[in-house]
Amino acid sequence: MESIERIDNGEMHKNITVIVPALAPSQELEALLGQIRAFGFDFIVVQARDAGADADTEVEGGLWLQAPASRGGQIAAGIARCDSDWLWVLHDDSRLCEETVEQLLQVVQRGTPRWGRFAVRFHEGTLRLRVVAAFMNLRSRLSKICTGDQGMFFHRQLLALIDDFPVQPLMEDIEASKRLKKAADRQFLALTAPLVTSGRRWIEHGYVITILYMWRMRWRYFFGASPEALFYQYYRRQG
Repeated sequence: MESIERIDNGEMHKNITVIVPALAPSQELEALLGQIRAFGFDFIVVQARDAGADADTEVEGGLWLQAPASRGGQIAAGIARCDSDWLWVLHDDSRLCEETVEQLLQVVQRGTPRWGRFAVRFHEGTLRLRVVAAFMNLRSRLSKICTGDQGMFFHRQLLALIDDFPVQPLMEDIEASKRLKKAADRQFLALTAPLVTSGRRWIEHGYVITILYMWRMRWRYFFGASPEALFYQYYRRQG
């Protein structure tokens, strides 16, 4: 396996922009941005706009934008403001490791337009969460449907095939996966490197309840429920 140093010499990381949709500033977000800066990536944070929010600003290593609260819309707004060939979407509670970055840089170095995700791993590391992660990663590998927790990445050329990233408030990861699967099935990559995220919602709401709730939301979407209705239900529950 090639080293990060060798790949960095070719400055492949400069052709990647990390897009982070966020509801508000947080310690988790600042920790992620610290990692992104350390690995040398440019980034765009797209915060859900509040009344009287500040204008878009430049920050160390990237941009901090404001956009209406909509995960898909926020991601699309970030993509519209960058000119790199590769886009990497991370949730604000994601954590990076060297293996994760190395695998992505190797994909970029090959130069072939691809899309895909990483293998989710929960920070808490309990046995139940390891089982949950294993099933999430297996399902995604077989179905080629990614979730935001898995850190979707894609080449801009493939986004053009699906008329850009879907602007919708929820299920944007599933919708983007469905469209990319239809347009570029053979370009999918299920990378094995871990992307660490929080398992807090599983612990707080219960494993069985969370699994059933998430599958219910997903089936409702597949059977025609609007992203707007699901958005309202999801964030009402989170509150």
